[in-house]
Amino acid sequence: MELIKNTENGEYGIEGEVFFGLFEKYIMLLVEDDNLDYAYKCAIYLNAIPESLVNDLCEASIRYCNAFLDYIGEPTIEFQKTQDILKHIFPSILIVPFPDGVSEPVIHLELNCTWEEEHGMEWIIRGNKVLYVGSFNGEDPMGDFSLKNEWNYA
Repeated sequence: MELIKNTENGEYGIEGEVFFGLFEKYIMLLVEDDNLDYAYKCAIYLNAIPESLVNDLCEASIRYCNAFLDYIGEPTIEFQKTQDILKHIFPSILIVPFPDGVSEPVIHLELNCTWEEEHGMEWIIRGNKVLYVGSFNGEDPMGDFSLKNEWNYA
């Protein structure tokens, strides 16, 4: 199995596909510059997310899901197991940012979800820490997340 395949130069950088083991499928890949070496680091990191981080992502996604449903006046969802939220989430793009001299890989994902079909959701992981989970806002994955905004459910 190829980790990254079908790469070509696109309008916004290198485009292709990357395998995402958590969902057992290929998703779109967007590399914002031509650094495929860094893209491979990010892809390896994507497929080595430890179980503890998966649980953190799931818990944050449940908080986001139910806060959004409550906000729009819909009933919240009770999940039997934390990872049941993954049945409602559909990853679409791994966005590999400009590394800006940083060698540490980052996971910046755009995802679709059943509860927020218009804006979807966004996950950012860096340094084995979930930094952002919420509506897709195009957050800077290299940014400072030490002060958490109210719309960040991480």
